[in-house]
Amino acid sequence: MKPIKQALEEARTSILQLALFQSALDTLVVYMLLLLGCTLLSLPLWYAVVPALVYSVIHTYGNLKDVNFASIEAKYPQLSEQLITVADNVKDQNEILDALNIEVLQKMKEIRTAAFLNFPKVTRELSVMVIVSFIIIGASAFNVKFLDFQETIKDLREFEPFKEYDINEELLQYEESQNLSEILGEKTIEELGKQQLDLELNPLMSDVDIGKVRDPTARTFQEVAPPDIKASSDTSFEENIPKQYQRMVKTYFKEITKS
Repeated sequence: MKPIKQALEEARTSILQLALFQSALDTLVVYMLLLLGCTLLSLPLWYAVVPALVYSVIHTYGNLKDVNFASIEAKYPQLSEQLITVADNVKDQNEILDALNIEVLQKMKEIRTAAFLNFPKVTRELSVMVIVSFIIIGASAFNVKFLDFQETIKDLREFEPFKEYDINEELLQYEESQNLSEILGEKTIEELGKQQLDLELNPLMSDVDIGKVRDPTARTFQEVAPPDIKASSDTSFEENIPKQYQRMVKTYFKEITKS
């Protein structure tokens, strides 16, 4: 096997493994979230398996489309157009291709697998898996449920909004009574339950001594002269009336007094 052919196969295999690893990690995150939903909704845990498998197939198929030499050239621009050319003509042999193969082989030694792995994304997904795992364990231990989905579906199936119910008409009849004593009771009787209650006031148990009477005491009152009453003249209405209208007002009041 040519060295360049072996190098191309190793590069392709590495990219394929990374794509499968990323797909598996994404599928695990989705499965953990679905598992948490089944736990909180009181659903069987195997309900999370089918959607996770469907997602895995679709997602893996999409990632496998990116397993090609073009993705390697995108990460390493120095191999642009050279890696694909060598891969397309790996079976051919001539001086130009041999020189190109040697050059590409030297540049491929700079390829690092870690360059194709998204470490921030992997870190986030691992953190989500750890947090969701603890939530699932805690919800299962303390029996935390937001909704019983199966019971809700059962109630919705049995619910009949247009069903006619039998109503006892006798319970809806109104009986009019003219005797207010049936409603308010008798005026002189207060019934507390079915036991007769006798109330009496015991003067011996009171702090008030009815027999203790004191003679009135003489009191002296000081005479205080009333304050002097002073008369003050009222202000004339002329103070609030403009001067140009005062004569007119005086004339008006004189005519009123004449009549």
